[in-house]
Amino acid sequence: MSAPDITFRTMCVRNKNKVKTGLRIFSTFIIALLLDGLTKVWAEQVLTAPSPILGQAFRLTLGYNTGVAFGLFANGGTFPLIVTGVIIVGLVIWLVRELRRGEFPAATHLPIGMILGGAAANFADRLPDGRVTDFLDVGLGTARWPTFNLADSFIMVGAAILLWILLSIKPPDQEQQT
Repeated sequence: MSAPDITFRTMCVRNKNKVKTGLRIFSTFIIALLLDGLTKVWAEQVLTAPSPILGQAFRLTLGYNTGVAFGLFANGGTFPLIVTGVIIVGLVIWLVRELRRGEFPAATHLPIGMILGGAAANFADRLPDGRVTDFLDVGLGTARWPTFNLADSFIMVGAAILLWILLSIKPPDQEQQT
């Protein structure tokens, strides 16, 4: 569609779609942020000892992480806070730019909201005391995955879904051939 072909109606539809896209991403973002925050408050008030959910394979164990993903850079002072802050700002700048272009496939709204919501939730949790509250504990015996939280889950699941979507999208030239 060339510039002269753009009508007022087309512009309104595009803007309406951008607003819908933004609302879908923002809604998912808010849900992830709230669920993570509420479960962390619950975990800090209730968990005093590991609580088995599925035997020893999955249990709730209160812990704190001063590092970033999986304890990397633990006791790094303000470094993890600065790194995550820069990443979040970069993601938001990218998101706003892409929203303005209107090039978001509808399937990406949910995972993008999950990733941003999880990142913002961990950032907000880290602000007061430089650590993140973790309580989800998975493993067998002494072979355990690092304890994590819902925000970590939102980030990882959102990233996996987004990667899957992006890898399954056909370029426009391939769509015309099929």
